[in-house]
Amino acid sequence: MQMSVPRGRVAYEPSTLESDSAREVFSTGFQSAEISECGDKGRLRASSFADHYSQARLFYLSQTDYEQAHIASALVFELSKVEHLHVRQAMVGHLRHIDEELARRVADGLGFMELPVPPLAEPVRDYAPSPALQIIGKMKRSLEGRCVGMLVASGSDAAAVDALSLAVREAGASIRIVAVTVGLVPLSNDFLLKVDGQLAGTPSAIFDAVAIVLAEDAAERLAQDVAALDFVRDAMAHLKALAVDGGGLRLLRMAGVELDAGVVAIDNIPGFIAMAKTRQWAREKTLRFLA
Repeated sequence: MQMSVPRGRVAYEPSTLESDSAREVFSTGFQSAEISECGDKGRLRASSFADHYSQARLFYLSQTDYEQAHIASALVFELSKVEHLHVRQAMVGHLRHIDEELARRVADGLGFMELPVPPLAEPVRDYAPSPALQIIGKMKRSLEGRCVGMLVASGSDAAAVDALSLAVREAGASIRIVAVTVGLVPLSNDFLLKVDGQLAGTPSAIFDAVAIVLAEDAAERLAQDVAALDFVRDAMAHLKALAVDGGGLRLLRMAGVELDAGVVAIDNIPGFIAMAKTRQWAREKTLRFLA
């Protein structure tokens, strides 16, 4: 068991950076040998070492439908970058031993008609799915420790800003104010609200949920700014819950965003808090192709 801590520029060999670093010595190094004593002695591995698929099958079958779609889509994404066709086919062939449906989803994403089946050294075992291996399925529905971004502009409804900010903090989350410029922004009651992030440099992707509180004229102006359009489009694309008032709804429409159950009216604070505790997974199939 190696207990010393090698010092120097390298911790590997062979190396051209240090001529006097440790080197493998074949004459004195460990070697395995079959020796006849009262019988043949050898170093052997259990046959289970050749079972390459059972754990992968258990993991895949333990995931939620959304997670399985993400896994299949990620495989399509990565294998699409592989230059050689026979390598792509071989990889999908391995997937057949994990799950036939997974292999077919990936094969369809890569445009394959026929799939090879590599030989098995050990049969694949079926284990009972384990929900503990999920991420989505065991997520805690909570806002504690999370952050909500609120897009405002001059003339935003002060009462709506205050009510939602209070509810978010009471739910255990923090709130950050985003506007076109940093500094102070005047609300509808002339109160100067401190801005935490400039719109162009504070994308909605960094927040767990988003609120858009805008006067109608402010929404019209922001619709001319690609950063504002990206802010609402990316919030939808990243499956965030959104709370909007009339101006916010107008900005969404001018951004070409289709509304769903994850877009909540600003005066429905309990509904927004409930939606903000999780991602809007049902939205994903309406936004992108999944394997």
